[in-house]
Amino acid sequence: MTTIGQLGDVMKESTVIAYTFAKSFLSSKDPKNDFLDKAKIRLHVPEGATPKDGPSAGVTIVSALLSLAMDRPIRQNVPMTGELSLTGKV
Repeated sequence: MTTIGQLGDVMKESTVIAYTFAKSFLSSKDPKNDFLDKAKIRLHVPEGATPKDGPSAGVTIVSALLSLAMDRPIRQNVPMTGELSLTGKV
């Protein structure tokens, strides 16, 4: 996964953790699903007026990645935030 945009160092690390956990989780739930191994994913965080940094987008990023890989949309009325560990703890 490649990140594009105005991301601080902590948020860049958070995207790596989210991607790593998403791949691990997906392989445990659906070993035949190799979407995240084959797809060229670009995460764009627009520049805007406020620089983006911090770990709180981890849950949202992993949810988006798994939604994409599993072809299961996330309900639009579900708010999310939270730091994610490599083991999936929030």
